[in-house]
Amino acid sequence: MTAQTPIYAFETPPDGGQVLEVAPGILWIRMPLPFALDHVNLWALDDGDGWCLIDTGFANDEIRALWDALLSGPLAGRPVTRIVVTHMHPDHMGLAGWLTERCDAELIASEAEWLTARMLWLDDSDGLLAVYERFYRRLGLDDAKVETLKRRRGSYRNSVSPVPAHFRPTRDGGTLAIGGRDWQVLTGQGHSADHVCLFAPDLNLLISGDQVLPKISPNVSVWPTAPEA
Repeated sequence: MTAQTPIYAFETPPDGGQVLEVAPGILWIRMPLPFALDHVNLWALDDGDGWCLIDTGFANDEIRALWDALLSGPLAGRPVTRIVVTHMHPDHMGLAGWLTERCDAELIASEAEWLTARMLWLDDSDGLLAVYERFYRRLGLDDAKVETLKRRRGSYRNSVSPVPAHFRPTRDGGTLAIGGRDWQVLTGQGHSADHVCLFAPDLNLLISGDQVLPKISPNVSVWPTAPEA
């Protein structure tokens, strides 16, 4: 007799500051975003004596308040001990620094994602701005569009809390033991440098971050710092 593959389907997502259990010990969290793609999915995994969070949301006061509600509500009673960030984009890395400090938690990420986030948070130099300007002009943007983009200087720094100075690296092919379950680490490129996904074979459940999306294709971009990527 073949075991039936679990199917995870839910009519409505959780509200902000609330959770929805999608499988034993796996809580779905949904946070709003301040742009057209108006939400991001995050996760809290039962980790025995604590919680392991997967991604953190955008860094603004609204999301901090929602985390406060979660930590004093559905997640209360056990500390957040680990935070896995799938990739460096602000809606995923955004509050990693704030949460790791608030909860005294460990940050886990792939090395390329942590390095990119840390570099963008630290480097707001004129030299980096010149790299961006050359890239935009090479693409054929006119002066007005280039100036508009240059005025966004520091947009990454303004969208994330200080990126922690230390982390525990994970890599493709490895495993993360969370709550007595071994999650397989799978990484992919394109949407970001080394995007981490986690797969639980016994549940047939993939936490894909933005590497796989349900209704649209992930944004695949070339960054000005690596124009030939």
